[in-house]
Amino acid sequence: MTVKSAKVLRGEIFQCLTKASANGLLKTKLHEIHKLLKITKPTKGIIEITGGERNFKRLKEIPHFERMDGCWFDFAILVNQNYKPAEIIGFDFEIRFLDDNPIKFLRFDLNPPGHDNQERGIRFHLHPGSDDLMVHSPPMSPLEIIHLFLYDLKISERPRNS
Repeated sequence: MTVKSAKVLRGEIFQCLTKASANGLLKTKLHEIHKLLKITKPTKGIIEITGGERNFKRLKEIPHFERMDGCWFDFAILVNQNYKPAEIIGFDFEIRFLDDNPIKFLRFDLNPPGHDNQERGIRFHLHPGSDDLMVHSPPMSPLEIIHLFLYDLKISERPRNS
């Protein structure tokens, strides 16, 4: 998965998020998007883009992006700029759903090269509501996942009975 540069990818993500905010899909305001969307200086050519803070405990108090329906998400992306074009070498994107939703979260992971999951053939996978459940999935780009979080993952107004 390649991009022109981490800076360009960050700009595309910023555009996507600000458009969603302007269109009333995000509660997160423009000045908050500026604070939440960060990019690090390169370390050995690796740059990290973060949207919100790492939130392994899924605490709503930790800074994140919030949709108008109350669902909230954050992400981290690793970009290797030692190559031209630059390569996305890892990421995690997680959206959390409302407390009354039977599925509490959905996470998309791309593990960095050399991770144990690469040997198992599941470097790109998703976690549907459990950290212990991994489902292999075809790769999606960061912008595709953000678009999915913003436009396509809707909470049903009339959930099916179990």
